[in-house]
Amino acid sequence: MSGSIYMATSGAEAQRIRMEILSNNLANINTSGFKEDRAVFRIPDDGLNPGANPDEASEGAAGSFSSAIPLTSHTNYSSGPMQRTGNPFDVAIDGEGFFSIQTDQGVRYTRNGAFTINSEGLLSTAEGDPVMGEGGEITIDGADVRFDASGNIIVDGTTIDKLRIVKISDSEALRKIGKTLFQLDENKGTEETLEYSGVQQGFGRDAADVEADATEARVSFDQDDLFAKVGRTEGCRIAARS
Repeated sequence: MSGSIYMATSGAEAQRIRMEILSNNLANINTSGFKEDRAVFRIPDDGLNPGANPDEASEGAAGSFSSAIPLTSHTNYSSGPMQRTGNPFDVAIDGEGFFSIQTDQGVRYTRNGAFTINSEGLLSTAEGDPVMGEGGEITIDGADVRFDASGNIIVDGTTIDKLRIVKISDSEALRKIGKTLFQLDENKGTEETLEYSGVQQGFGRDAADVEADATEARVSFDQDDLFAKVGRTEGCRIAARS
């Protein structure tokens, strides 16, 4: 099998993995605060050994060049469009920063501000995990709840706490753990205090638009797959004439 067929097959496989990543993004496109993953392709510098001709490579010599395209993914932390919901417990961050959430495994972080009141009367995520304020867990005991632009929580006219919103020194230190939550690797990054968080009450954030990326990946996958099939067919014809 020629080197070009190996390369095309590898390209098709890489695009298939990319489609899986994009499918997950699309499945969460209406999830408030969801952060999409993006596939990153990297062609290694030594992808082809000096003097090697991939078109002349035999199946036994497949190791003379790289037949796999390394693919990794990273999370896109850019903000999606802000949408008015009218729900007083929907809170969006207009700018950088993460809400701090207390879970059974420790403090985690999210951009999803679709909050509610749990059975214990605490401001919480939809899953019931308490949202953290600067004074700890936030008890809501009142009818009129407001969040100002700085994150202060005002219940029936009295400020009871302030949302604990932080920024992370290096976004690469965050790891997705599901339910729009992130875990911080303290060996790679640290929390930093945000003086101004740009809180907007009654708004949510949509996930970033990934439909165009999905279409592009589908076209690339089809092209690579077709090229590989044509190459295999041609290889069979050459073998038959030999």
